[in-house]
Amino acid sequence: MNRDPLWKSVGIIAVVAGAVLAAVALAVWIAVARDRVTAPTPTPTARPATVTPAPEAPTGTPEATAEVPAVTVRGVVEDYAPGALIIVLQPLDSDIQQVIVPDNIQVRWKDGSLAAANEIEPQQTIEAQGQVDALGRLIAHTITIVDPASPPTATPAPTATPEETPTPEVPVSGWLGEYYANVTLTGQPALARLDEAIDFDWGTEAPDAALPADRFSVRWRGLWPFDAGRYQFTALTDDGVRVWVNGQRVIDNWREQALAQSTGELYLEAGTYLVEVEYFDNREGAQAQLSWQAAGSFANWKGEYFANPELQGEPVLVRNDEKLELDWGAGSPGPQVPSDSFSARWTQSVAFSEGAYRFHVYADDGVRLWLDDRLIIDGWQSAGAESLVGYAALSSGNHAVRVEFVEHAGNASIQLWWEQITAFAGWRGEYYGNPDLADQPYFVRDDAQISADWGAGGPGSGVPGDAFSVRWTARLALEQGRYSFSTVADDGARVYVDGRVVIDAWMGAVAQRREGSIDLDAGEHRIVVEYYEAAGQASIQFDMALVAEPTVEPVPTKGKPDGPPKGTPAP
Repeated sequence: MNRDPLWKSVGIIAVVAGAVLAAVALAVWIAVARDRVTAPTPTPTARPATVTPAPEAPTGTPEATAEVPAVTVRGVVEDYAPGALIIVLQPLDSDIQQVIVPDNIQVRWKDGSLAAANEIEPQQTIEAQGQVDALGRLIAHTITIVDPASPPTATPAPTATPEETPTPEVPVSGWLGEYYANVTLTGQPALARLDEAIDFDWGTEAPDAALPADRFSVRWRGLWPFDAGRYQFTALTDDGVRVWVNGQRVIDNWREQALAQSTGELYLEAGTYLVEVEYFDNREGAQAQLSWQAAGSFANWKGEYFANPELQGEPVLVRNDEKLELDWGAGSPGPQVPSDSFSARWTQSVAFSEGAYRFHVYADDGVRLWLDDRLIIDGWQSAGAESLVGYAALSSGNHAVRVEFVEHAGNASIQLWWEQITAFAGWRGEYYGNPDLADQPYFVRDDAQISADWGAGGPGSGVPGDAFSVRWTARLALEQGRYSFSTVADDGARVYVDGRVVIDAWMGAVAQRREGSIDLDAGEHRIVVEYYEAAGQASIQFDMALVAEPTVEPVPTKGKPDGPPKGTPAP
């Protein structure tokens, strides 16, 4: 039987079928490949909720999330109240003007010691580190209080000298004004011109079309002739101002403020002096005025000597005393002055840096010391040699110092000196002339302990006998444990530990004892004691002690019980 035709037919059919299948497979592969290249990734559809086992663990390594870099902002605090969410800054190195203060913020002083958020105050210079949000605000992780005083002067960055009209020379009896489009006097001035006088009230307008209406600064320089004598310089500005004469600072009030007057005094020999004025406006009104006038001809202390012990009538001798370090023994200051029963008054305007000061007087016989017409030391009734101490908290600038002295009989001598208190060995005590711890303290001093009984009087140094208050602060290195705190106060007292209230007895009371306790970790802790006196007797006694190490409650051990609980049937 011939089978070739059938075999050939089957072979032809198989070949054709294979070719068709190959073509179909190729078309499918091309279509899928095209879809893979051009089609966007479909959005996954959420599955309907079903009761299923735990979802499968994702496969593959997830992509790493990019970490947002930390940003550091340095600026001067313009506005902040304890507990507020936002610090408003006058930035020194960026455009960020708002800092968010989270509840868990870490605040430190420049030396690394811990601080609290409620210690942040206007005019402090701070550095804040964190991330910037979508509104351009810094969400702070840490804040460092760099400087509690006024902001530092920014150092001008070196810049290339542009080809422009040369700056005019510093004139005689006039002013070269250099105007900057920033508050830091940095970079090239946007405008340089000659001004006849510093007497401007720009209001809310700009000084020139080349400058903004807010956040600008000016430096004026002029060569001015002076006769020999003492001069008082007066600046009236909104906002900050600084004044130098031949490099000696006379006025330093470099802060944002409403219209304010600043003064300073300086003795000058006859000659021509370079007077430099720096000014900045931050926002709203802008005003700058400067003037000076002769304030006397005494280079040091103006000494007025009276031929009686009451400082009465006209002085019989007026002279310049270089310093108050005088010892006449049994003699007299001069032929016009008797050796006994005489008195003297010395006055001078003295430049001080901002801070706390301790004044010392050694006198034989009586003495009084005033600062800006506030009585600091009163030893007028002394009848022999005595050393007295007084305190004052002074702002930067010139302050009027007045010393009065009386000699009754015998030897006569007087010495006056002072020092700035920069370190506090015990407690830093701030004494206020009101019962609310408000405004600036009358004086600041270091107190070895908080234990005082003023009776019907007061702390002295100008603080009244009634309606005054005191805040003591110390940073103490403590070991771990539970500490007890107690106050016995007439009238009110409060105690804080690291910003937490431990005793709150801010009320009128007659020497009542109050107590509180707290567990503390080992390390440095900030203790604050506040006190106020309303009227009558005044006293305060504060004590603290380690009473016990903190105990740890035992954790129950899981195990087989001895038997079934009472009242519960055994299984």
